[in-house]
Amino acid sequence: MRFTGPMARNWTPAIRSTRVGLVCVLAVLFGEVPTALSQSAPAGEIVVAQNGPLRGFNPFAPLQRLFGGGAERRREPQKRVKKRPRATRPAGAAPRFEVLPKDPDAGLVLVVGDRMARGVAEGLKFTLAEKPQIRVERITEDKAGFTGETPPDWSTQVLSKIRGADVKAVVVMIGRRDLGKTFPGDPPIEFMTAEWLDTYRNKVEALVRVVRQEKKPIIWAGLPPTNNELTNGDFTQLNSLFQGAAADRRVRYVDIWDIFLAEDGSYSSFGPDVDGKNARLRTNDRIGFTWAGYRKVAFFVERELSRILGGYGGLAFEGVEDDPNFIVLTGRTTSPEALLLGGEEDKAIDPDSAAYRFFVKGEPLKPMPGRVDDPRVAVEGTSALSEGQRPSGS
Repeated sequence: MRFTGPMARNWTPAIRSTRVGLVCVLAVLFGEVPTALSQSAPAGEIVVAQNGPLRGFNPFAPLQRLFGGGAERRREPQKRVKKRPRATRPAGAAPRFEVLPKDPDAGLVLVVGDRMARGVAEGLKFTLAEKPQIRVERITEDKAGFTGETPPDWSTQVLSKIRGADVKAVVVMIGRRDLGKTFPGDPPIEFMTAEWLDTYRNKVEALVRVVRQEKKPIIWAGLPPTNNELTNGDFTQLNSLFQGAAADRRVRYVDIWDIFLAEDGSYSSFGPDVDGKNARLRTNDRIGFTWAGYRKVAFFVERELSRILGGYGGLAFEGVEDDPNFIVLTGRTTSPEALLLGGEEDKAIDPDSAAYRFFVKGEPLKPMPGRVDDPRVAVEGTSALSEGQRPSGS
């Protein structure tokens, strides 16, 4: 933009002086004069700077950099922290927990069976983690049972373990993987037929017989309820076989059916855990257990173990010779296999014995001659008084 005429002549000296001052300031700040301003303009004309390279120019920026003021902070790019995916463990898997070192002569609890038995074994390890006198091992196959073409030889494996280690008790939980499966034969033995039930019973009794012949206690955990009526019927049938073996062979049977039902008797995946808190106890298939569920089963199994093994306190003193100066204050006082009062043979009851007549029939015992309850003494005393005789000392 240019001004011409008298206005230009009046403003020219002031503009020139201002222009010279601006050039001096820029020369001091930058050490050089911008070419746009150093070029002389024609006399009588006012040159106005246009928008160009000096857009956003700050004449005080060098001073600000010199004294540190107004310096723009450079923002460091924020590092993106990659979130680790949450580690999820399979349903029913045990968390990590510390197990105290076991004694060299610690007794062994052997757990046998399928996937449910493996979960119970982990629950027992957790429960007995702080007991150095007892340890837990298992013989399990997740998808195996008594049926199928090539089922495991449970009896042989258990017998080998018992004879090779200090096994104190055997825990069994099995049967889930036997649903719908046949026994080999020509033709195969169909599921839940009378022949199938007899064959299954023989398998159960064979395993129990092996353990009992070695004089070891056995604890058999029953199968749980589900939300399927057909499965419940099959599990109930299998539980009856397990209970039958328990009754005949002095096996401790742990019935877990009712403890996994709601208060109204219906199925529920939730319920109180071992701490009394409401928790999910069953997996999504409504058959298996979560970790809280396995801990609950292990709780009831361990209760039976404690009764059999005397709270594990007596295990550390087995084999100690009798010494009057050595007194064991904990543990069992007798072996669970000790034979008392003549052993297992039951004597025939004598209905003519005094004990039978007194305790069963309620008849009084025969009076002892001369005792105060002898009626003959009372009769003789009465007859003597009637004859005018008085007792001596009167």
